[in-house]
Parts: sequence; C-alpha cells; structure tokens
Amino acid sequence: MYTARGISKHYGGVAALDGVDLDIVPGEVHALLGANGAGKSTLVKILVGATHPSAGELRLEERPVAFRNVHEAASEGVAIVSQELNLFPDLSVLHNLFLRREPLVAGVAVDRRAMRRRAAPVLEAVGLDVDLDRKLGSLRLGEQQLVEIARALLEEPKILFLDEPTSALQAAETERLLGVVRRLRDRGVAVVYVSHFLEDVFAVADRITVLRNGRVAVARRESARLTIADTVAEMLGDAAGRDDARSGPADPVDGAGAAAGPLVLRGVAVDRVLQPLSLEARPGEVVGLAGLEGSGASAVLDVVFGRRRPDAGTVTLPGGRPGPRSIADAVRAGVAYVPADRKRLGLMLERSIADNVATVSGGPLKRMGTVLRRAALRARAEHWAGVLGIKARSADAAAGELSGGNQQKVVFAKWLETEPTVVLLDDPSRGVDIGAKDDMHAIIRRISAAGRVVLCASTDLEELAEISDRVLVFFAGRMVGELPRDELTEHRLLEAINVGSVQAVAA
Repeated sequence: MYTARGISKHYGGVAALDGVDLDIVPGEVHALLGANGAGKSTLVKILVGATHPSAGELRLEERPVAFRNVHEAASEGVAIVSQELNLFPDLSVLHNLFLRREPLVAGVAVDRRAMRRRAAPVLEAVGLDVDLDRKLGSLRLGEQQLVEIARALLEEPKILFLDEPTSALQAAETERLLGVVRRLRDRGVAVVYVSHFLEDVFAVADRITVLRNGRVAVARRESARLTIADTVAEMLGDAAGRDDARSGPADPVDGAGAAAGPLVLRGVAVDRVLQPLSLEARPGEVVGLAGLEGSGASAVLDVVFGRRRPDAGTVTLPGGRPGPRSIADAVRAGVAYVPADRKRLGLMLERSIADNVATVSGGPLKRMGTVLRRAALRARAEHWAGVLGIKARSADAAAGELSGGNQQKVVFAKWLETEPTVVLLDDPSRGVDIGAKDDMHAIIRRISAAGRVVLCASTDLEELAEISDRVLVFFAGRMVGELPRDELTEHRLLEAINVGSVQAVAA
C-alpha cells in the first residue's frame, strides 16, 4: 500500500496542493481526476519522485519514503507512464525499452537477444508490432506512447501511474490498453489512472478521487457510486453550471492577420500518403479534417506548413502567395501550426512563458528587434495571459510548471503573436481537461471570427463536431466526402472514417 498524508506543494506564493491525502491499494485501479490546474500532475510528480512536497508524508508499505528522483522510485516498484513521453527519438525502439537497465553478457556487452526475448510478450500485450531497430522518432505518436507503456511494464512495477495513457491512441489501441490495465489489477498491481477521457475511466476504474483547486473534492469513492455527470460537476465545482463555455475568454484575438482570401489546394498529392485532392478553406471558417491514423488528414497540415513537399498539385495561400517550400517559408508567409505534442514540439518547457511567447515573433520573424528586451517579452506574455486566460504565478514562470491546459494556451499565444492568416491545428485539446477544452474551443472560434483560415485535424470526433463549420473525411489516403455543420455529430464522423464514405442522411 502507498499512502500520502497532508501533501502540500507551493510555488512561490501559489499553493498547487493543500493537504492532500491519498491511499493507493494493491489490486485496484484508482482514477485520479480533476480540472485544469487542480493539482493532479503535481501530486503524481511527488508520488513518483519527480518533485518534492513542501509538506506532508509518503509511506510505502508502512515505511516512510522520500524518493530523490524517478529512478529511485522505480527501484522501489513505483513506475510512471508519462504523457510527456520521456523517450529518446534518435535511439532505436529496443534501446528505449531498456534504457539504463540493459541486460549484459559477461557484465560487458549488451545482450540484445535477451532484450528482444523479454520485450516480445510485453509488446504483444500492448499491441505494438514495429521493427525494434527503427529509430523511435520515426514512429507515429500513438506508437511512441505504446513504447512508453511497454517500457514501464518491463520494470514489473508494484505501483503503476498512467498519466493520460490513451491521449495519442486510436480506439482499438485504447481498448487493448484498458485490457492490459485490468490484467495488471488482477495480478495485484496498484494502478493510478489519470485521464480526461471519462468514458475510459469508468470502463476501468474501481475507485475515483477528484481534486479541485489543490484539495480533495471526492475522496476514494467507488466508481459504481458516481456517474460521469456527477464527476464533471465535482471536477468543475462552481464552474460546472456555467453557460458561457462557448463564449470563452473576452476578445482573445483581434483582426490583425485576417486572411485576404481562401487557402486553396488543387490536385495536391503525396506519394503513398495522399491521393490527389482539392479543397478550399475560406477566411472565418473552421474546416475539420477527420480520419484514422494514416488516412491522409494530417498530411494536409504537413503540406500547408511546408513539412512535406507535394508530388503533384498546387497550394495557394490567402492573398495568392504560392504554397511554402519549407517550414521557415510557411512561418514567414503567415502560417501557424499548433502541434499535437506540445511538450516536445510546441514548447521549451525549461524556459519562461515570456520566452516561449516570443519564440517565433522574436526569433525567425525578428519582429521584436535585434536585441530582445526582457520587459518587452514580459509585456507581450502578460498581454496574452490576459487574453487567453493563462494561469501562472508570473510571465517568468517556466512553461513546465503549468498545467496541460495552460501550456497549450502558451502554444496558442506563441503563434497568435505572429499574427497568422492561416492557423493549422493538430489535436489542439489533446491531454487537457474538460474546462480547458472549452477554453481551447472558444479560442479557436475567436481565431476564426477574426477572419483567419483554420484547418483542424483531430482524433477527438466530438471536438470536430463541436468546433467545425464543416468536416472533410479522409480514408486510406483519399478525401472521401464532407459533412456540413448541420449534419455534424460524433456518431456520423465515427461511421464515416471507418467505412470510408459519407452516408446520406435518411429522409
């Protein structure tokens, strides 16, 4: 059993946690829930040794513990699968699975044969079938997530923390993972499950604890005694009944950067990825792109952002400018890109909010002068904090200190600071909670209302139905149809991306 008593954590004058108690029991899946900034991530970091509490006590099997780092916690059987993907993209999949604990032959040479033998059943369990000699960075995000999960399982933990483990997974992968979680529970492993996907939580959790504003709002209650609606109400507290989620922050973006015309693709094709397609996205509308992994939806974003060169066809940006030949060209042409993996691709976690906001405008675009002045950087960061509702102790706070939702708002701020005409979104609310998700959607609508062109690819079909004016459906590299606003539902999108066609609505 692993217990936490009176755990508090302060950052400056801000209390991230205030006297939290938690009991983690063997053979039980314990869901830890909470809205944006509730303290979930901070509590998990303390429990796995990634940070230290300001007050309180941890006891593992009745003895006090104070882990110095995650490696020391892992040596005691406490492991974590982090949403941040603590992997090395330039190393092979096999080396990532056994990093710092490779089996040796005669105490000297790495025993790759033993590594493969030990990895095989774990990889089969999580449903990952890839070449183990491939560089990890060549895998799609969902496959990398499965590598992270497999690495933790190879440690044979007694207590396993899963922090947003399904955020990058497709439906079939999620179901397989939930099955693995149930088998771990049945073997007596204690699993702490942190997720914003409440359907997954209720499918697997035995107990639920809800945090709100750094304190326990619901203490270790049986999941059977709660409903999703009850849980949402407990997570949001007084905010649960608010009716202004659609309006979002007041005037988050102004008209600067309004597009002078549509974004147009004509006969664009990418060899073995995307068959010829044509589309037009107009200023002031959000065009959704829906499809399973490998369908071609995300390839459209890559082409418009200059990450892929089309093998055929043309891209015309608003105002008639030809499509970008590189990422740098796209940025100079007013194209912004909010990635799915904000930790690795969207932010410099160790740098301040101010530094992150100025990354593009003060760097490649050089709009803040030759010498970046700290006061100017801080002023711009404070401006966007007010506009987008970023909650932080100051503009000098490191981005890594923030909750997931606030980190994503910093990514939006970074790109809005460039006054883009085209905004590309890849899973824009991945890994954020319900309240922060509403904020993301409000920001997206305001970006569109300012006259920008918005393309949004998302694995969250409910999200696409919520924010899109229309959704283009992709299947096996082809655009197979379009759903207009008045026909958009999660059910229709799910059917379309799986059958590869848009079915007519019955009269």
